[in-house]
Amino acid sequence: MLSLQRYSIVLLCACIVYLIISIPGLSSAQTSQNNASNADTPPLSPDQSDESSPPESFISIDFNDVDIEVFIKFISELTGKNFIIDRRVKGSISVISPTKISVDEAYKVFESVLEVHGYATVDAGEITKIIPSPYARTMNIETRLKKEADSPNDKIVTQLIHLKYADPNQVKQLCAPLVSKSSVVLAYSPTNMLIITDVYSNIKRLIRIIDAIDVTGIGQSISVLPVEFADADEMVKIIDSVFNASALPGKKRQKDVTLVSDKRTNIIIVVASETGTDRVRKLVKMLDKEMPKGSEKIHVYYLENAKAEELATVLQEFPTKESGAGDAGKGKKLAPIVSEDVKITADKSTNSLIIVAEKDDYEVLKDIIKKLDIRRSMLYLECLIMEINKDRSLNLGTEWQIGGEGSYGEYDGAWGGGFSGGAMGGDPGYLSSALSAATGSAAVLPPGFSVGVFGEAITVGGVVFPTIAAVINAYKKDKDAHILSTPQILTTDNETAKITVGKNVPYLTKASSGETNYSNYEYKDVGISLEVTPQISKDRQVRMEIALETTKLESTTDLFQPTTLKRTVNTTIIVNDTNTVVIGGLIDDALSLTDYKVPCLGDIPVFGWLFRSIGKGKEETNLYIFLTPHILEDALEGNKIYEEKKFEMYEIEEGQIKLFDEESFFSVPEMMLNE
Repeated sequence: MLSLQRYSIVLLCACIVYLIISIPGLSSAQTSQNNASNADTPPLSPDQSDESSPPESFISIDFNDVDIEVFIKFISELTGKNFIIDRRVKGSISVISPTKISVDEAYKVFESVLEVHGYATVDAGEITKIIPSPYARTMNIETRLKKEADSPNDKIVTQLIHLKYADPNQVKQLCAPLVSKSSVVLAYSPTNMLIITDVYSNIKRLIRIIDAIDVTGIGQSISVLPVEFADADEMVKIIDSVFNASALPGKKRQKDVTLVSDKRTNIIIVVASETGTDRVRKLVKMLDKEMPKGSEKIHVYYLENAKAEELATVLQEFPTKESGAGDAGKGKKLAPIVSEDVKITADKSTNSLIIVAEKDDYEVLKDIIKKLDIRRSMLYLECLIMEINKDRSLNLGTEWQIGGEGSYGEYDGAWGGGFSGGAMGGDPGYLSSALSAATGSAAVLPPGFSVGVFGEAITVGGVVFPTIAAVINAYKKDKDAHILSTPQILTTDNETAKITVGKNVPYLTKASSGETNYSNYEYKDVGISLEVTPQISKDRQVRMEIALETTKLESTTDLFQPTTLKRTVNTTIIVNDTNTVVIGGLIDDALSLTDYKVPCLGDIPVFGWLFRSIGKGKEETNLYIFLTPHILEDALEGNKIYEEKKFEMYEIEEGQIKLFDEESFFSVPEMMLNE
């Protein structure tokens, strides 16, 4: 029953309002028509098209305790706007307007009425929302970046105000009492901006106040900040870069903070507002810290694997800012740059590096040192040198000798030594002794079986005539020599290692006879020398620079004037771990045929053998060099090699010599041994 009565009252009020609007509008139109003597056409209604630019109509707004929904509906019909009313919008309004106003002014009155009652309009396309003011400030309201010259109204907007000189936090404190509790005032220091959300009429008032106080030099003061641990010059650069970093792209930041450092007293002079000074003071307090232990400019780095002298040389060649700047213009890609003030010294006794550098430079060097100071792999190299010599010779014939006192034996053939047929080994033999006594000189018979006749020297009239000796010799030699050498050496990656096994042999270089007899000798090395420089890759491949030299004495040479046989190999190879390769070989086959005879007499058939001597010889030499590398990454692999060699030594002691794996090493030599 009460709701029906209320509805009737509302309907009655709406009719009264409609009559109030209609009658004044009609009378106003009639009055305008009577007073316009030169008017050709009557005035048009507001909702007609303005093809002929009709005069603006005026209305009177006079409401007394009318429901707010009725008032909103009235404005909607007057302006043609569509409204969505929040359910929290309730209450009655009263508007007293003794004068007539335009439709645009009526809408401003409408916004003011809503603002007074705690409501606001929010445009959303063709629809306008009417909601409580506190909620309107968080919705998509109009945001203005510039100070527009529009007439003020009570519409809620967000205004961005850029301050040139004043501190935004101080201006915020000034504006806070001038806005309502539901309004928002924010300060953004990085861009020196003030953000206000309020009715536009109040914002226009705040803008006039802000323009009056935002002038140059306001609120700035001079402060002195002492720096205890850090360097004032460096700190000014850091703080200044922090303030400039907040500038907008393409725009130069307003200089609201000025910093000057005094190197003599190590202080910072600040010219800024109170807020700016506080910000600088906080940064100085954060940066001015005592350096922790170990962060000084002098650093000591103890190496575990690398040599300090070698690593220091490498690091000293590291490009600095000065040296790197010249190559930058040539398009060269440089390594990371350190300061030219960096100093690096090696201490050999402790195998450490003493580095004088700033913390940033030291961190760069420290990272490089860690990558270089690593445990390098080792290489155990096994080498097999196999040499097989075969010597076959046959000598047969008759040799004649003429000798006397003080003479030396002369032979048609080469000088030789050995045993005679009657010696049966041991002494040179009765024949050689007798021949020496007869000729008066040391006579050496050819090796093998020898038989001959000779006589003593003949003296006639005090003249000594030499004797004539004839020796028949038969000699055959069969010689087989198998020389097997196995030098082995252990070295580190990229380090040169050398092993030499042999003896020193005296060489007669000078002899003198006279009042004082003396001889000069020079000693030379004879044996095997192996030198290797390995380079180990991550995929367990080995690149080796090999220098191998073998030197031995010729067995038939003089003791103090020996002849040496020398073999040398210099090469570079790449081989996988534990694989065996042949790096060199030699096959030498020599055939000799000699024929010594007395001219004419030696060519007589049958009897010519009394005046000739022949010899045949064949010498074969086969030489091969084998290499097998073993990469040792850790102690486990090294222990494995140790156990293998220990077992080999045990077999040698038991008489079972096993130098290398039979399949990998003895397959080729066995073929040669069977020839």
